[in-house]
Amino acid sequence: MSLHFFFIPARQPQAAQDELNALLERERIVALSKEFVADGANPGWAVCVEVTAGAAPLPDALKANSARSRAGQVDYKQLLSASDFELFAALRDLRKQLAQAEGVPIYAVFTNEQLAAIVTSGAASTQALAQVEGLGPARMARFGSPVLACLQARRALQSGAAPTGAAL
Repeated sequence: MSLHFFFIPARQPQAAQDELNALLERERIVALSKEFVADGANPGWAVCVEVTAGAAPLPDALKANSARSRAGQVDYKQLLSASDFELFAALRDLRKQLAQAEGVPIYAVFTNEQLAAIVTSGAASTQALAQVEGLGPARMARFGSPVLACLQARRALQSGAAPTGAAL
C-alpha cells in the first residue's frame, strides 16, 4: 500500500483536482481522508489517499469508514475486481437462498464482509474457507458445501469450463 498527499486550493483548484481525480480513476483506493485547511490567504483541502496495487485481498479496506457510502454501506463493486464481484454477487444470491431455507436473516448466514473475504481469499477447499474470520465449525458444517459448490461452478463458468452440476 502507498500514500499520496494532495493540497487542493480553494481558489483555482482545477489543476490539483484533476491530478487527484486521475489517481482515483487509475488506482484501487483503500482509504481517503480530507481536512479543510484555513491557511489565511491560501485555504484549501488537504487530502490523503491510501492505495493498493492489483486485486489483493482488502480486509482492512472493507472495514474502513472511508470505503463506505453515505449510508454506511461498502461499495463492493468498486473494491473488488470484476470477476471477484461476479463471484461475490453469486454468493450473495446463495446466501439469500440459504437464509430463507433456514428462516434466519441473511447476516446470520454470512456478512457481506465475509463473502468478500471468501472471494478474495481464493478459497477452494473447506480448510481454506475455515480461515476466513467468523467462519467457525458450525457455519462450515451448515454452509461450507453449498458455498464451495457455488464457487467451483462460477469459477468454471468464468474459465469457460462446463460446471459439474453445482449451484450457480
